[in-house]
Amino acid sequence: MGNGLRHPRRHADVNARRWAIIALTLIIGALVGAAPRAPGEVAEASGAEARLASVRPLTEVDLKAASPDGLTAPSYVLNGHFLLLNMHGFLFQNDVRDFRENAAYARWMHAGVIRVFATDANRQQPWSGARLGNLIGDLAPMLREQDVKLLVALVNNHQPVPGESKESVGMMDGYFQHLLPFYSANWRRAYLPFVTELISTVRDRGALDVIQAWELGNEIHTQQSPPVVMSFVVDAVAEIRRLDPKTPIYPGSMGANHLEPWHPQSAIARWLYCDAPIDAYTLHAYDWLSREREGDMPINWDLDYITADPCPSGRQLPVIVEELGGSRALDGLYTAQDETERLKQELRQIRFVLDYPQVSGIGVWNGLSPRVVDKGYYDGRRGLTSYGPEGDGSGSCYDPAPLPKPGVRCQLEETLRNLPALP
Repeated sequence: MGNGLRHPRRHADVNARRWAIIALTLIIGALVGAAPRAPGEVAEASGAEARLASVRPLTEVDLKAASPDGLTAPSYVLNGHFLLLNMHGFLFQNDVRDFRENAAYARWMHAGVIRVFATDANRQQPWSGARLGNLIGDLAPMLREQDVKLLVALVNNHQPVPGESKESVGMMDGYFQHLLPFYSANWRRAYLPFVTELISTVRDRGALDVIQAWELGNEIHTQQSPPVVMSFVVDAVAEIRRLDPKTPIYPGSMGANHLEPWHPQSAIARWLYCDAPIDAYTLHAYDWLSREREGDMPINWDLDYITADPCPSGRQLPVIVEELGGSRALDGLYTAQDETERLKQELRQIRFVLDYPQVSGIGVWNGLSPRVVDKGYYDGRRGLTSYGPEGDGSGSCYDPAPLPKPGVRCQLEETLRNLPALP
């Protein structure tokens, strides 16, 4: 997707100092041999294990000490943390024990937020908004106990809400997704009642405090008529605000090229960042190598252009790279068996986005606990669950099974666990 465009890097000194503050968290990925341990478990350690055991998330005091010239810490918008875990099937897993297990794993990972989808693309379980809202109400005490919140994508672009009309979804660009009729008018027919049921049930159950944000959908866009997404965002946010005046609302969009293909300085993306009634600007990207090989989404367009300059109003939304990672195999770079090279690529991407001061959080795909009973939502292609020699999520520091000891997944976990976080 590279087209030769470049943007002069702004705040070069700030970026360099910011990277110096957090660079130490990334070298953890080079350490090996951490002993598997459960949340709160203290194990005897030596060598590399001792170094891992001694690492903790950076605190605000650390950041100030590392910044004598007054450089401020990044904005921690994810429930006081920098990391979120994507668990798209979290609400639909079949074993009730897995809810607590996944929340415990999120806390162990030092993630403040679990991102979930309200529609089930794996098993197509057609649960109503009321059922999901009551489930969140039931889970609220446990989520409070673990100090983890939910970021709820109200619809998955690849799985409609129950009752959507056939003309609202279909095949386009090689995959099943929402089509223009949904965004132009049909969203009011099934999506809006579904969303109304879900949000009002959570509200009436007194559980809005465990919601980090409502997200209009996962990867919303209208490539058949890009500007239509603007009216959808404005009108859908207005409907949500009638139900819940305070909880943040995120768009769930992937980036400029998804909103308006082949427009690096997309006016629609800039509108979303500067003027849309939302509380964060979201990005998704996998397999980003360089500005010449941009993976499935050139998020450098968004970081170098869309969010680089101040908005006319002075508004500066936090930028959250909700999904960031590498595929299990990447043509010309590494194979599925070469996890060490894959880890290097994952770390390169993390370094790249952290170099931008507007980035306030990142997310890893499929951050399900390796101890869940229901593994039906594991993704063997991308995310933490795709690590291990068999692509089964093995090798975690938390629990390496079915491997006998921690592997490459552990190294990535330790890097993610030690991204900046407030106490």
